[in-house]
Amino acid sequence: MYSFSAPFARLVWALSPIPAPPEGIMMQSLYSNVYHVLSVQKAYPRDDIQADIVLWLLWRLWKNRNEFLFKGKEYEARSILKRAEEDAEEWQRKQQAEVSEAERLGVKRPMITNHVSSWTPPPTNWLKCNSDGSWHKDKATSGLRWICRDENGHVIWAGARSVIKATSPILAEAEALKWGAETMASFGYNNIIFESDLLALVRMINGSEEVWPVLQPTIEVIRSTLSHIQKFDVRFSLRGENKAADRIAKESFTFVSSIPKLYSIVPVWLKYQVRSDNTMYQKNVGE
Repeated sequence: MYSFSAPFARLVWALSPIPAPPEGIMMQSLYSNVYHVLSVQKAYPRDDIQADIVLWLLWRLWKNRNEFLFKGKEYEARSILKRAEEDAEEWQRKQQAEVSEAERLGVKRPMITNHVSSWTPPPTNWLKCNSDGSWHKDKATSGLRWICRDENGHVIWAGARSVIKATSPILAEAEALKWGAETMASFGYNNIIFESDLLALVRMINGSEEVWPVLQPTIEVIRSTLSHIQKFDVRFSLRGENKAADRIAKESFTFVSSIPKLYSIVPVWLKYQVRSDNTMYQKNVGE
């Protein structure tokens, strides 16, 4: 057994499949080491490395540090690596299950409706906030966006920002929902329905699915923020019901700065999609 120390952490990384920096195994500063492991995929694009395990190793090292400090528990380096590998495998299985669930919903929906899915307004005296996060393996940034509308389809607030690339698509989705919830809560709004087209994220926020370690901090903030809203609901929506947020995403990729942008007046580039959502809803209701 080993006590939890810097040499012990270096041993864990030495046993892992992550390439060491040119100067040696984690012999640089803390920030340099963190930057190295988080950018390993970009640094070794042609090598067959298991970059997905990085976040799980960081999580396990942090968790086991706390258990050593507060509970006196000690772990072998190989045990930590094995647990991180199991975490990564479980995450991959859940991602595959999520895709299968989405495909299942996509197949079954035409059987219960004969019109294209579209945004629907919230009940009277409620607001609906649709969020979305954009992530692309070839882009250095991620986009966060959300749009909040009332029962008449009028835009109350919308937000768009470009941030340093999230470590995964689901984390970008979670950060977008978190930002929308934080903004609406800080403005004092109540009676809000939050919608995301990522089913696993919705289930984790609602407590019907175990929270993935990589999302734990973000979801804790989301839950804390929601507790300050008098009435709220977090729901899953099909991608066709989230087109306005998606339109904001396309625009956010053109931003030259990371300064968050809030809109209380619908920008010109978003007006068409907002009108289209309202028209489509009225058409579907009339059918």
